[in-house]
Amino acid sequence: MKPHKWAKEIIAWANGAEIEMYKGLNDDIWDDEPYPDWNHTVLKFRIKPQPKEPQYLYVYRDCPMLLSLDFNESYKDNYIGKIKLEVDDENN
Repeated sequence: MKPHKWAKEIIAWANGAEIEMYKGLNDDIWDDEPYPDWNHTVLKFRIKPQPKEPQYLYVYRDCPMLLSLDFNESYKDNYIGKIKLEVDDENN
């Protein structure tokens, strides 16, 4: 027996995940859908993407005249600043 087209989304929804619906008309917008109609033939559904944990670039002082940048969190204790990195999800 072939699983339902939206089986993964249905199971996630039953377990409390938020579902988004895409109408696919003249926009690329996904809308929250609290009560999905899983048998609708035109609509598309997805599990609502969750925000990713932010990444930081740490700035630390190697010596009195030199600043360095590193992603390594082992420098966290000695950093003098950190830069929060933002990712454009559409291009990744």
